[in-house]
Amino acid sequence: MLISFLPCTLYAQEPEGKFTRVLQGEIVPFDSWCFDDIASAKLQTAIEFCEKRCDLSIEQAVSEVTARYSLEVQNLKLRVETMTKQNEKMLSIKEQEIKKLEQAALKRPNDYSHWWALGGLGTGVVATILTVIAIR
Repeated sequence: MLISFLPCTLYAQEPEGKFTRVLQGEIVPFDSWCFDDIASAKLQTAIEFCEKRCDLSIEQAVSEVTARYSLEVQNLKLRVETMTKQNEKMLSIKEQEIKKLEQAALKRPNDYSHWWALGGLGTGVVATILTVIAIR
């Protein structure tokens, strides 16, 4: 299996090319383009210039994206902080209301036994009267 990948990687390699300095009057040992020192320097500086320009544009894009998303992150942190404070205030208000209701409930007596006795007595009297009327 590994052998099948070997030819692909060999073909995928970029040819390095040949380089030699040819002085005036010498014969070039291979087919080539001939540049003088100034043209060669221009080619090298053009490549370096393109690399630097690319690096600068990448840095600028990264700084723009970083600034934009850092602003969004700061806005979201502020929103979370605000919502947390709001939630804490609402919970505090609810706890105070619960305490007030508990105190109000504890102030009232829960003894309704006299009302139950009166209701039972009244129901008994009414049932007795209706039974007497129904039997007659």
